[in-house]
Order: sequence, then structure tokens, then C-alpha cells
Amino acid sequence: MDLEKAYQELGVTSREDLIFKLKELIIRACEIQDVRPEDVPTDIPFIGGPGPLKLDSLDAMEIAMELRYTFGVELKNASTAAQAMQSFDTLADFVIAAPKVKK
Repeated sequence: MDLEKAYQELGVTSREDLIFKLKELIIRACEIQDVRPEDVPTDIPFIGGPGPLKLDSLDAMEIAMELRYTFGVELKNASTAAQAMQSFDTLADFVIAAPKVKK
């Protein structure tokens, strides 16, 4: 896989840029107040995890819709979503590798 091409298609410059944009997307989609992307750890679960986001399964649905709209990737089922949303690292891997659908 050509990462440079994948980043270009996603509108980001690097993996770190993608992770930052994912954090922004989740904060916006879930209407989280008083949390900045730079305050969110990258390597811990953000659904039900110990971090500052305190998200649940309803938030996961909002995130899935935003991922499709923003990046053109689809979490087709709960199993895929659970694997992809283990951490921001796993979510970035999913967004990079997933087939793109129409936004």
C-alpha cells in the first residue's frame, strides 16, 4: 500500500495528522466540551476507556456516520467497529486500509 497516496486521498499529510483529525472528528461528532485533541491519549480505548472522552455505544454510531461522511469509509458491522475503535491507532489503521465508499 502506498501510504503517501492513501494520506493524499484522505486529505492528510501523515499518520499523526490523520490521528489528530480523527480526534477532532470525534470531539465534534460527539459534542464533547472542554476537551482538546491534544489532550486525548492516542493509545487507549476511547469507547468505554479511561481517557477524557467517556464515550459509549451511541457515540460509536455517531462516529461511524462521521467517518463515512468525512473519510468515505464504512464500519459495516459491530465486530468491525469494535476492532477499529480500540484506540486512535487502530482507527487510523482502519481508515487508511478500508475501501472507500461514496461520501
